[in-house]
Amino acid sequence: MRERKTKKALEKDKELARMYYLNGESQMFIADKTGISRTTINKWVNEGAWNSLRTATKLTRKELSIKVIGNLNKKLEDGKDISSDELSKFAASIKTLDKETNILTIIDVLMMYSDWLVARMKIDKELNTGLVKTMNRYQDIFVSEQMTKPAQE
Repeated sequence: MRERKTKKALEKDKELARMYYLNGESQMFIADKTGISRTTINKWVNEGAWNSLRTATKLTRKELSIKVIGNLNKKLEDGKDISSDELSKFAASIKTLDKETNILTIIDVLMMYSDWLVARMKIDKELNTGLVKTMNRYQDIFVSEQMTKPAQE
């Protein structure tokens, strides 16, 4: 029979699993890597809405701009006329995505920073997994707060 982990050890495993998941790893991979059952990993993913967060972190401004342009191209390919008003709205959407600092921009920067920290751990002895996990936790809190703030006018 397996020993029960302490609450602190389980929280560490959960945070590690979350980091793997947000970096695109499968639940099976995470279970194998952490020694936690796939059922528990699945429960954590659902309870913590990790899937939504992973999706939000993967959708970049560039991808959104491409999607807007793709919609415009589809209309043109389908032989539909595009009014100057529609064209203006498409252009405004792209301009807004390119210039506005929004939650996607924040997530992009924080992900790049997290990746940099992980890479930096190999050469910087002051950095360790615990510190990176703590920073990631605060980054997540920050992102969550930004997502729940009412839009500034």
